[in-house]
Amino acid sequence: MKNAIDADYGAAPAGGYIDKILSTQRRKLFDAFMAFKQGDSNGSVLNVGIVPDHAGQPADPLAGRFDYVLAWSTPQQRAGITSYHLGAPAGARRQQPGDMRLPFADSQFDWVVCNEVIERVGDFEKQFALVQELGRVCGKGLFVTTSNRRHPIEFNTRRPFLHWLPRTWWRRALAWTGKGKSAGAATLNLVDSAALYKFASLLPGKPEHDVGHKRVFGIKAHFFLMVRKERS
Repeated sequence: MKNAIDADYGAAPAGGYIDKILSTQRRKLFDAFMAFKQGDSNGSVLNVGIVPDHAGQPADPLAGRFDYVLAWSTPQQRAGITSYHLGAPAGARRQQPGDMRLPFADSQFDWVVCNEVIERVGDFEKQFALVQELGRVCGKGLFVTTSNRRHPIEFNTRRPFLHWLPRTWWRRALAWTGKGKSAGAATLNLVDSAALYKFASLLPGKPEHDVGHKRVFGIKAHFFLMVRKERS
């Protein structure tokens, strides 16, 4: 019998058209992660997320269901998944916002997956610090997803085209449309494929890496960085 998480993900998104697109994209990203693992169903997984109200961002129709790695994995696979939330409330496995150090040993997990978080941790230096920590605790591979800052839809704010403005104007426009608190310079810094390649190229040992994508309206909408530390 499906649990509450499965049932929640099986339901139609409560938001509008963009939320429905995002739900479909998340399924594609999950499938891409499973393909990246190449059938290693018994490998341990660290699933790094971010709580919905991190840094004051408002309620997101899909945010309560962001943990789709757990939702769409089989019961056997879930037994090997450890979830860790950046900015989680006291009592949960948590990390203070801005502190990228993870409380895990080097190569403690076979696989590390981090969905839609990197754009929410701060500037380039903090983003790279997160990637570096994620890479440190994985033994086989790292999978990091983010929306494409150059796509017509900005999936974090659900606002089309505004992010094509100069950055200062974009943040002012977000404030005018009620998104200022959730999309300030400290909480939302959009990423593209070039940044993901840069992060991977700076990792110790220069591991094998590549960046894949999933399209919306024929345009690359979401990227996923794949870093392989060891051939499984």
